[in-house]
Amino acid sequence: MSYGERYGWTVVQVAGEVDISGVAALRERLQRLVTDGCLRMVVDISRVDFCDSTGFAVLVATRRMLSSRDGQLRLVLPGPEVHTRKILQLFGIERIFDVHDSVDDALADLREPLLTADAAEVAEVAEAVPRPREGTHAAAD
Repeated sequence: MSYGERYGWTVVQVAGEVDISGVAALRERLQRLVTDGCLRMVVDISRVDFCDSTGFAVLVATRRMLSSRDGQLRLVLPGPEVHTRKILQLFGIERIFDVHDSVDDALADLREPLLTADAAEVAEVAEAVPRPREGTHAAAD
């Protein structure tokens, strides 16, 4: 398990098996992130080979913790052909979570405001650049 931050969201990447033997570490890490103040989280389980009901329960509990703090959780699932995704779909994962096919997809809507802000900054700078007065011509050196 690893984690980092992108666009102000904590991105947690989980790989391997999430079952009764290893779920405690995942639960502890996710709960600690939330109690430490994380309110926006993407959990990437696209590289999880196996996830049983205990792993699913940890994801649901994390979502509830975040929701109770007005936070959000987005989930990145394995590809549609992967057995783990099929199992999670039986649990109803797509009805419960905001699911995506990649971390980039999960964060795509967050890039738009950054581009808009950059465009606003460019417009602001353009307004500050002196323009030639009417009737005069600007010459290039």
